[in-house]
Amino acid sequence: MPRSTMPRSTMPGSPRRGIGVLATVSLVVIAIALVALVLVGLLGVIDPFGTKTVDRSGPAVLQRIQKLEEFTAATASFTQDVDIENDSFLPGFIKGERVTAIVTGTVRATVDFGDLGPGSVQVSDDGRSIRLRLPQPQLSKADIDVGSARIVSRDRGIVDRIADVFSSNPTDDAPLYRAASKKLEAAAKQSDVLGQARTNTEQWLRTFLGAAGFDHVAVDWDPAPG
Repeated sequence: MPRSTMPRSTMPGSPRRGIGVLATVSLVVIAIALVALVLVGLLGVIDPFGTKTVDRSGPAVLQRIQKLEEFTAATASFTQDVDIENDSFLPGFIKGERVTAIVTGTVRATVDFGDLGPGSVQVSDDGRSIRLRLPQPQLSKADIDVGSARIVSRDRGIVDRIADVFSSNPTDDAPLYRAASKKLEAAAKQSDVLGQARTNTEQWLRTFLGAAGFDHVAVDWDPAPG
């Protein structure tokens, strides 16, 4: 009688099946290990459980503001007519000069942050509010736009005209511009440029310190000089 046979692939205890399972388990373990290594590396660079320290203390804020030194808070432009006459004991058509001009210039209103002291900044205990005490804004010297100055008239005596022939600088308008500067600075004092400078400074500090994490910003100004 013929001997019965069983297919080789279905025989119990086949070694091929054991090797396949072992290989699959090994690959899974390696993959898990690689993922773990990647995660550990990322945690070393980006710590999701870490904290960031933000220094909102008074001295730190004071140093940041002091670095700004002179803060230009407002700029105003003025146009001024100037009439300068140089007289002598002789009649004007013989000796003397009169110049009429229209001059434009700018005056800046600045706040000096560089001299702020430790008592100029107060920070609340919770670090959310800050109060500053600032010096009054100051007006700068007028900056004359020489290029836009317009000479309306210039009358010179006979003696002055003759002297111009031998002069290297016959039309020296420096006295004219000095007079114009004084007039422009006087006009700036009568304007609201200082008040605008205080408003602009307060608005800028609220934006600047708000970005630094302060919810409330108050500004006090030193008394204006008498």
